[in-house]
Amino acid sequence: MRFGNKNKIKISTAASFILIGSLFLCILGITAALVVPRHFLHASSNLPGIAPQAQDKKPSQSQLAQISQLNQQIGQLQNQVVQKLQQQADLRNEINLYDLEMQETELQLQATQTNINNDALQIAAVQKQIADKTAQAAQEKQTLADLLVNLDKDDNLSQVQLELGTSNFSDFLNQIQYTHSLQNKVYNILIGVKKLQADLESDNQNLHERLAKLNELKTQLTGANQSLSDQKAQKVALLADTKGQEYKFKVLLNNAQAEENEIAQEIGDLNQQAMAKGGNIAPIRGILAWPLQGIITQGYGNTGFTALGYDFHNGVDIAGPPGCPIYAAADGVVQATGTGQAAYGNWVAIKHNIAIENSQIITLYGHLMSFIVTPGQNVKQGDLIGFEGNTGNTTRILYGPERGFHLHFSVFDASSFGIAPGKYQNKYGPYQVPYGHSYNPLDFLNS
Repeated sequence: MRFGNKNKIKISTAASFILIGSLFLCILGITAALVVPRHFLHASSNLPGIAPQAQDKKPSQSQLAQISQLNQQIGQLQNQVVQKLQQQADLRNEINLYDLEMQETELQLQATQTNINNDALQIAAVQKQIADKTAQAAQEKQTLADLLVNLDKDDNLSQVQLELGTSNFSDFLNQIQYTHSLQNKVYNILIGVKKLQADLESDNQNLHERLAKLNELKTQLTGANQSLSDQKAQKVALLADTKGQEYKFKVLLNNAQAEENEIAQEIGDLNQQAMAKGGNIAPIRGILAWPLQGIITQGYGNTGFTALGYDFHNGVDIAGPPGCPIYAAADGVVQATGTGQAAYGNWVAIKHNIAIENSQIITLYGHLMSFIVTPGQNVKQGDLIGFEGNTGNTTRILYGPERGFHLHFSVFDASSFGIAPGKYQNKYGPYQVPYGHSYNPLDFLNS
């Protein structure tokens, strides 16, 4: 009878040790997976505006209020620009437009730099969290190892006591109870480390996203700085060309409109051919997200700007501060990209995975300062694809709704979409013109 009890207890303690040992090996694998790349833990030393002693801080309410105030001022200036564009074209208004746009760009530079500093603070805070949790995981692992050593000793001691017998059986029972207590501690540590693993995975994902946003802001800052330099140079050139005389400005304006006319006519002819083939896609409101937060300066269709050389606008123009990020309106695949000094300048076309009546749509993003996607690349809604600019025909326009920095956004029936070589490459250099049966983007965008 005693022999049977001895075997029973011996098997129980040994099995417990094997189980805990196996769990320990698992936890070693878990904690090994929690090792954070060294450049994540130390990258904060390279972040702008961050002192080492401040790397565990987060943006203050005053900093967040500053960003909000700057964005409000930018919006007010943007409205002034739109209002100015609706006034009669003359030299004074053109100079005022340059001044307003430069003020807007300077505010955008301040806002972007503030966002960079705040994001850097948040990145540093996340990095500190990761470092602290990694150290905590290592400490828990050591504690777990010590407990397992004690369990091993207790298991061997219990076996010796059973083999030799004991005059104090209550001490032996206390020892067994202590062993079970250690096992419970091991279990609780395992649960804790599992939570640490989940937290670290979440922190790492957060860090990746914030680092990507920081890089986006840095690119935006570089673009805005370049834009400000360009605007200043254009204003100087305008003053030099006109020598402050209104009649000379009118000559420049007429020349700019003539150039706009021929490109607009080219785009219009291609779109009319595509429209003649017909399109039967029923728009669904909300399937597209706004690619840029800004102000609509020109709508879709017969917008009334026939004096600029066209009577139909195949998309909407959305204006924001120079260099603003442009995002994919929906999931899809980059169909094509193009560059040039005419038509849409730098542009991106995305074919979307949205089946509508056995068809698909393509969204066009024109006049970009630059783009970061390539044909065939898969994108998700909200992915960064480029930055707002004024490339293409907008660089030559002195006045009107298509002047300056904005995004031209079109929605085409994919079955009618095509790309034609530019007709005036001898004059403007190489460029291509995307075209198709267009729809009003506002019928697809979310409200």
